[in-house]
Amino acid sequence: MIRSMMRLSVWGVRSRRQEIISELFSLGVLHLDEMEGGFRGDDGTLNELRLLRGRVLGLVEALGWDQWDGLKDSDVDQAVQLFSDLPPEEFVPEISKSLEKFSTRLTNLQEGLARDEDTAAKLKKSLDLLSRFSAFFQRWSDSSRESFITLWWISPEKIAPFLAAVQNDLLSRGREDFGGIDHHFVPGREGPGILSLRVPQALASGISAIAVREKALPWRLPECCDQEAPAASIPSLKAFVDELEIHIHSIKSDLSENSEEWGPRLAGLFLFLDEKTEQAAVEARIETSDNFFVLSGWIPRDFLLATEDTLKTKFGKDILMKCRLPGKDEWKDVPTSLKNRPVFAPFEIFLKLLRPPSYTGFDPTTAVAVFFPFFSGIMIGDIGYGIIIFLLSLGLKRAKRPVLRDVGSILLIVSLWSVLWGAVWGEFFGDIGHRLFHLRPLWLERSEGVLPVMIFTIALGAAHVVLGLLIGIWQGIKNRHAHVWIEKSGNLIILGSLFGFLFLLMSEFPRGLFSIPVSFLVIGLALLIAGGGIGGIIEALGSIGNIISYVRIAAIGLSSAILALVASKFLDVFGLSILGVFLALMIHLLNFILAVAGSGLHSARLHYVEFFGKFYSDGGKNYTPFQRRSGSSWKK
Repeated sequence: MIRSMMRLSVWGVRSRRQEIISELFSLGVLHLDEMEGGFRGDDGTLNELRLLRGRVLGLVEALGWDQWDGLKDSDVDQAVQLFSDLPPEEFVPEISKSLEKFSTRLTNLQEGLARDEDTAAKLKKSLDLLSRFSAFFQRWSDSSRESFITLWWISPEKIAPFLAAVQNDLLSRGREDFGGIDHHFVPGREGPGILSLRVPQALASGISAIAVREKALPWRLPECCDQEAPAASIPSLKAFVDELEIHIHSIKSDLSENSEEWGPRLAGLFLFLDEKTEQAAVEARIETSDNFFVLSGWIPRDFLLATEDTLKTKFGKDILMKCRLPGKDEWKDVPTSLKNRPVFAPFEIFLKLLRPPSYTGFDPTTAVAVFFPFFSGIMIGDIGYGIIIFLLSLGLKRAKRPVLRDVGSILLIVSLWSVLWGAVWGEFFGDIGHRLFHLRPLWLERSEGVLPVMIFTIALGAAHVVLGLLIGIWQGIKNRHAHVWIEKSGNLIILGSLFGFLFLLMSEFPRGLFSIPVSFLVIGLALLIAGGGIGGIIEALGSIGNIISYVRIAAIGLSSAILALVASKFLDVFGLSILGVFLALMIHLLNFILAVAGSGLHSARLHYVEFFGKFYSDGGKNYTPFQRRSGSSWKK
């Protein structure tokens, strides 16, 4: 149901403004009015808090910590205990000072890690390249005194001219005895590759000039071993890489420990600063005079007395409160807060996909809690599948995330209806129950009694749509919207007259009785046109289509039953072989997934379109009390 809300105005002594706002924040029940205008009372503290909050969030993200859903209130309370007693003028500087040392250490660690990883990547690349020349190096390892090996960046098309120039230089120096030029080329992925060249020691001074002329660039070893020859540098490079890997692992371990230790602390500090920022924003916006301030908002009626008692006890004569019911002209501004019994509350999740109902509207949570699992159970309609859903729901109800616990509660009720309707249809993993336990349907088998099932689902649809129209009529009367209840009444009367026609056609009543539904049809049309004009007639035709669309309940259930029978047929064909059992299990798994997903989606669709369309007014505002945000809700 929609909670009754009260308008609460609070006047307080200006000197205790911060304390009163902080207490209202701790109580977390007052939905403050949207405040227009700038931050009239801001002395710069608000901007400082925002900057500090952003800095803390930056540190949290730099740590790579993202366990907001697991954050405990104790983590926030720890920050409150450390910093809440600081004088206002020391609050921001003291926290900034506390963060500075940690921020510097974290920055040094991360910069060192980035530097080492970059160096290690370069060394590995060099090592990989040199290893591709290792056979070439080993072949000429014994001739290192009379020759040396150089490495060059060069384009493939420049290799031949470069080698020819080197050979000519050798001939000009009278080194015919040296023999041919030995080389090995490793092509690059794109563009230049690396050329390894063995030349005599006498050519050491001239080869650089040749390389410049032929547009070749020297390939140099990393700084750690640039004094060694390429062939001799491979062991040194391996040693440096191993040393860097150990150091990188050490830094990562240090960062991981910092993340585990400081992540929750900084996240708690962030939420604490977020609270202080929210309070400072409210403090800067509220109306103030020389001696007092005033703020107003909406509070659920069931929280009002406890809130007044708490504030009066703590602030005594320094605070004055006034409450009243909302006026008719304020209904559009009143936030909507839902309160349902624990068994129905999980079904509020369906309304979170829509804008909340208006304050004067109707909360359909109870109706959804009754009909959604009922429709889903009819579509699934299998005792075996119901048992599996029941076990899944028990697991989800133990989950940490509230939304998963809500889904678990919904599936629990769906599972019970699935088992019940499985007994009605006589299905336990298809016809396995009949084969093993001689299970008989309490009513009929879906695969054989298609027409009765279709008639039954249409009757369900008619009842569901009529309920929606009755709720719409009640809303129109309650809110004094004459055109609404007149149109809904006309729609309801037309549906009743059409069902009357069908009843008389299928019975043996005298034909003169047809005048009764005709009369009601005329009355319904008159009300439709009076309440909604031509659009009302279209709405009535739409209601007929809405009722017919409930046939999908029978269709989806029938497809599920047939697919389960197909799974059993594989056992008939292949027997209790590995292949037969495997195929049967796969078909049942597919059918189970389709049954659960299909029943949920189509049951939800019947509510959103066919049912809600008859009464739901989504013009409400979410009830967002002035309070601490938990988990990852700050991201919203």
